[in-house]
Amino acid sequence: MDSFLLAVSLGALCIAVGQYVLYNIIMVIAGALRPPNLDYGFTPPITVIIPAYNEEKHIRRKLENVLESDYPRELLHVVVADDGSTDETAEQTRAFEARGVRLIRTAERRGKIYAQKMAFSQASTDIVAITDTTVLTPADGIRKLASHMSNPRVGAVSASMSVRNRTVNFLTRISQFLFDIQNAQKLGESRLDSAAGLFGQFSLVRRDAVRDFPTDVIYEDREFGIMLREAGYRARFEPRVVATYHAPESLGDFSKQKKRNVGAMTQSLLRHSKLLFNPRYGWYGLLIFPEYSLFRILRVYLLILSFLLAAVYCAVFEPASAVSLLTSMLVAVFGCYLFGTALLAPLVNSPARFLMNIIASLPAMVIVAAYMATASTGYFRGDFSAVWERVKRDRTV
Repeated sequence: MDSFLLAVSLGALCIAVGQYVLYNIIMVIAGALRPPNLDYGFTPPITVIIPAYNEEKHIRRKLENVLESDYPRELLHVVVADDGSTDETAEQTRAFEARGVRLIRTAERRGKIYAQKMAFSQASTDIVAITDTTVLTPADGIRKLASHMSNPRVGAVSASMSVRNRTVNFLTRISQFLFDIQNAQKLGESRLDSAAGLFGQFSLVRRDAVRDFPTDVIYEDREFGIMLREAGYRARFEPRVVATYHAPESLGDFSKQKKRNVGAMTQSLLRHSKLLFNPRYGWYGLLIFPEYSLFRILRVYLLILSFLLAAVYCAVFEPASAVSLLTSMLVAVFGCYLFGTALLAPLVNSPARFLMNIIASLPAMVIVAAYMATASTGYFRGDFSAVWERVKRDRTV
């Protein structure tokens, strides 16, 4: 019995941390693969969809940013989907109608995904760009992303994400760090098979690839990435296009965002469980989707199980070795986290900054792990919905 408890404890620990390290090793190798051939002359008609709710302070800047794109103006259609705003968002948008911007409105607030679907249904182009109101994109961003779509099997392509307010405080610095990890992993995933999910902040999506998508999803970009792979398409990642994003600056907003992330993971795992370890979907089914949904939830529970069994083992059989065993396990966890994360440095835009932030991220990772351990159960209680809560922005960003 004593050896069994210890074996299960250490086995759970090895799976939890070993899978993370192995996944990042594979992503780094995949990220070094030859990039796809791109057709920079491919400029299909594109509809830019901007869902908005009470964004009167930011919608003008966003529309100016989109209209400054170097993409052929006659091929670029811009639609603002106003999700029942109660401020001057609609009025601010109408000021751009003479420049070709179209406004559509919901009668009441229904959620970002509902507003997007309404805009999708009214778009006249096969390819749409999805983007958020406070996200700013480079002038050549749409053109570079569109070059990937010349391949008819590419269902979507996402830009790299950077946090515009990352120097404000510790939480915004950690948000940049988390985006660096996602950017690196998405690059490896897209070279290997297909990016696990999209960045809803700025991506191009082929409408046929996501078809009649549901409106009760927590995060539409996660759902799009999974649905298009189920349909046989691939999602790519373009590291040379960097879109800037305003991250949460308060612990409350940061917490709400991370809890919704966990709810979205749980939802996608239950809805798309047929993808798990399914060779029909290539490396996406065998490796990428299991990491994207299953292991990101399971990893925390495996660690809890590991330390709990180790504590029981020590209390019953080896009280004198409790401190040394538990300390060694803790060191192994943090060591594997530091090593596994540092592996991604060659794939990020600023490796030096990324490496410096790994150690600084440890307190935040403990918080995120706590949300992982508790928030997934909230999905079953119905704590999550498609109606998002806006991040507080006290100033124009």
